[in-house]
Amino acid sequence: MQKKNLYIKKFNKTLISIIERIESFFNYYRDFFKKNKKNKKKIDKRIFIGIGIALFLTLSYFLIPSFYDKNTVKVKLENQIFERYKLELNLENSIKYNLFPKPHFYIRDAIISYNKNDIAVSSLAKIYISNKNLYSIENIKVKNLEFNQTEFSIKNQNVNFFKKLLNSNKSEHDINFDNSKLFFKDQNDDVIFFTEIKHLNFSYNENFSQELRALLQVFNTKFRINIINNLKEKKFLTKLDSHKLRLNIDNTIDFNEEDYRGILNFRLINKSKKVAYDISKKFLKFEAEDKTFDGTFDLKPFYFMSNIKLNEIDIAKILKENSILLNLLNSEILNNQNLNANLNIFSNSIKGANYLKNMKLKVFFEEGNILVKESKINWRDSIIINLEDIMLINNNDNKVIIDGVISFDFNNLIDFYKQYQVKITHRKKIKKIRINFMLDLNEKKVNLDNIKIDGSSKKNLENFITNFNAEKKDIFNKIIFKNVIKEFFRIL
Repeated sequence: MQKKNLYIKKFNKTLISIIERIESFFNYYRDFFKKNKKNKKKIDKRIFIGIGIALFLTLSYFLIPSFYDKNTVKVKLENQIFERYKLELNLENSIKYNLFPKPHFYIRDAIISYNKNDIAVSSLAKIYISNKNLYSIENIKVKNLEFNQTEFSIKNQNVNFFKKLLNSNKSEHDINFDNSKLFFKDQNDDVIFFTEIKHLNFSYNENFSQELRALLQVFNTKFRINIINNLKEKKFLTKLDSHKLRLNIDNTIDFNEEDYRGILNFRLINKSKKVAYDISKKFLKFEAEDKTFDGTFDLKPFYFMSNIKLNEIDIAKILKENSILLNLLNSEILNNQNLNANLNIFSNSIKGANYLKNMKLKVFFEEGNILVKESKINWRDSIIINLEDIMLINNNDNKVIIDGVISFDFNNLIDFYKQYQVKITHRKKIKKIRINFMLDLNEKKVNLDNIKIDGSSKKNLENFITNFNAEKKDIFNKIIFKNVIKEFFRIL
C-alpha cells in the first residue's frame, strides 16, 4: 500500500513538472511576439521611408531630360535621327518631355523633308530615348520614332522617300506612322491619287532584314503590305493582301546579279497566277506561267504594253457602281500626262451576252487621254462590231463618259433579222451602219448622233435620234434593246 502511494506521488510530481515546462514554452513565445510587434512597426516605417526615397531618386533621375536646354535637344535629336535613319526631321516648334509610358520628347507639327523639299507634316511626333545615363544631354540616344496624323504630299521627284527610309534603317528600333494620309500630286500640285495610312512601320531585325509593314485604305478598300529587304540573301520580298477583294500577291526578287529576276504569285478569289519577270536598266519584261498575259515596261522613255487573254470577261461587273474601274476613272489617276501605255485585251466570250465572242479591245493611254481604237467584237459570226476612236472622259460632275464611234459590218443579215424578229417588210439590204454615241457609265444612258447607212445619212432617222435621246431608254435591258432595233429598221 505504501509502495502504491509512493508511485502516485512520483507520477504527480512528474506530471506537474511537464505542465510547468509547457506553460513556460508558451509564455516565452508570447513575450517574443509582443516584442517583435513593436520592432515590426519600426521596420515598416524604415521600409516605407526607404521605398519613398528610392521612388523619389528614380523619378528625379528620369525627369532630368526635362531640364535640358530645348534648343540643344532639338539639334541633338535632328542629327541623330538623320545619321541613323537618313530621315530629315525639322523640329521647329516647342519641344516637350514626357516620362510615360516611356521617356520621350514630343513635338507638334513636325516637318519631314526629302531632297530639300518638305513632303510631310506630322500633327504629333514622339521621339523615344534610351533611359541609360540621362545625367548629361550629351548622352541622349534616340530609340523608336512615332508619328501620328501625318499628311504626306508626294510628287515624282520624292517618291523614293519610303524606299530610302526602308533601306537606311539598320538599328533595332522602329519608325511608326499612324492615322496618316498620303496625297500623290502632279507638278501643278493637283491631287491625282489619295490613300489613308492606317499604320506604317519600318524595322530591322537580327537576320539582317529591313522590313516595312503597312495597313492602307485605297478607294474604301483596305490593303495589308509587308516588304522585306533581306541583305544577307540579297532577296526582296513583298506581300500584299486585301480581304475585301480576296486578293493575295507574293513577290520575290533575287538581286544577286546585275539584272534582277523575280517570281510573282497572284491569287484572286479562288484563282491564282504565277508570273516570271526580268528587270534591267532599260526595261521590265513579264510573262504568266500559263501564257494568259505578258507585257513590257520601257523605262526611258516610260511606256507600258500588255496583252491579256481571257476565256470570259464580265463587263457588267467591271462597269457596276463603285467598281474598281469606275473608282480609278473617277480618281483621274489614269489621266496622268506622264502615263503612256497600250493594253490589249482578248476574250473568247462575254458573260451574260451569249452571242458576243472573240472580243479584241485595244486601250491606249496617251498624254492624259484614255482611247479605244481598232477594237472588234464578233456577234454570232453575222456582225463584226467595230469600236472606233472612242475616248473615256471624266467630267466635272464626277461622271465617266464614253464618247466615240461604233460601226456594224453585216456578214449575215438574214440571221440578224431573225434574231431580232424584224418584219420582212422592214428588212433592208445594208452592209454597214456607223453611229456616233455618248454613254454615261454612271447612269447607264446613251445618246446617239450622226447615223450613217453604207456611208450616207438618212433624213428619216433624225426623228428617231431625237426621240431616242429624249426618252433616255435603258438599252442594257434586253427587251428594250430589241424593241429599239425593230423601231430603227421600221423607220429606216
